[in-house]
Amino acid sequence: MMRCLQIAAAAVTAWFMLGTPAHADYRFCNKTSYVLDGAIAFEADGRMKSQGWVRVPPGGCASMLDGDIAAQDYFVFARSIDAHAGRVKYFSGNTQFCTLEDDFNIEGAEQCALRGYDSADFLRVRTKAGKDWSTTFAEASEYTADQARIAAAQRLLKDNGFALNRIDGIAARNTLRAVEAFQRSANVTVTGKIDDKLIEQIVERAVEEQKAAGLDLCNKTDTLVWAAIGYANGEDDMSSGWVRIEPDSCRKAIKGKLDQDVYYVYAEGVDDAGAIAQGREGAMIWSGNNSFCIKTTRFEIKGRERCTARGFDERGFMRVETDGKFLRRIDFD
Repeated sequence: MMRCLQIAAAAVTAWFMLGTPAHADYRFCNKTSYVLDGAIAFEADGRMKSQGWVRVPPGGCASMLDGDIAAQDYFVFARSIDAHAGRVKYFSGNTQFCTLEDDFNIEGAEQCALRGYDSADFLRVRTKAGKDWSTTFAEASEYTADQARIAAAQRLLKDNGFALNRIDGIAARNTLRAVEAFQRSANVTVTGKIDDKLIEQIVERAVEEQKAAGLDLCNKTDTLVWAAIGYANGEDDMSSGWVRIEPDSCRKAIKGKLDQDVYYVYAEGVDDAGAIAQGREGAMIWSGNNSFCIKTTRFEIKGRERCTARGFDERGFMRVETDGKFLRRIDFD
C-alpha cells in the first residue's frame, strides 16, 4: 500500500493512493520543488530507533527500510538540502526523535541533547501490515512527479542566481534557457534537458559555491559545542538554535552570502554528562553583551525583549561584524 502525505509549512493533510510496489520496503517519495534528505523512526525489539539520511530526489522515490512492513506506527521527517537558498524547509510533525547532521542510526528517543545528539520533530504514520508502504512529501501546488522535477530545477537555478521569476513546474522557454545557461557556465554538455543528472549538477555546483559564503562556526576544542545565532529579520530580531558542532569541525550556521552588517553568536561547550564543560579559564561559554532569548531545546524565537515573561531563558550574545564580507568564520577555542 502507498500512503501519501501532503506536508506544507503549517499544515499536514493525508490521503491514500493505490500503487504497485517494486519490492518490499518503506519508501519516501518526493513531489516537492526541493531536493530532500529523509529520516525515519520506528520501534524494533522493544526500543525506538531513528535513522537517516537518505537523499530523495524531486519527482522520485528512495528506500528508507528494506523488508515487509509491520502494522505499527512509523515516524517520518524530511528537510531541504543546503544547496537551496534561504532557511531550511522542514516537513515534520510533533514527535521528537534524535538525529545528527551526518548519517546516523540511534537507539532511543529520550534526552537527545544530553546524549550529544540533535533532534527533530517527526510525523507519525500509522501503517498496515504488508509488503510495502510509501510516504509522499508534497506541497500545496500538488505537482506530478515530472512537474516536481522541473519545479526543483527552477528553484535550484533561481537559488543560484539564474534569471527565473516563477517556480511552477512548467518547462517553458525561459526555464529551458536558464537550464542551457547553467550548462554552459558549468562547462557540461548543453542539452536543455531537465532530469536527475541536471539536478545533481546544480546541487554539486551550489555546494561548492556555498563554501565561499555564509557564517561558519568552528569548534577548536576537544568537547562538543552547541551554538545559537541572533540576527535581524525585517523589523524583527530573531534568535535561532541549536547548532551542534563536533570537536575539530565546523558547521555553517548561515548559508549564502551574508547580507547583514552584524550577526550575534552564543555558544556553550558541553561535557559527556550534558553540563557546561570546564576549561582552563573556567566554564566554556562564548558570549557577549547583546541579550537574546533562548530555549534548552531547538528554537527559533521572534523578538529579544521580555524573554523570561514569555517563558524563555535569556543569554548575552557576542556581536559579529561582517565587514562587508560574504564569508565570516568564528572559532571557539
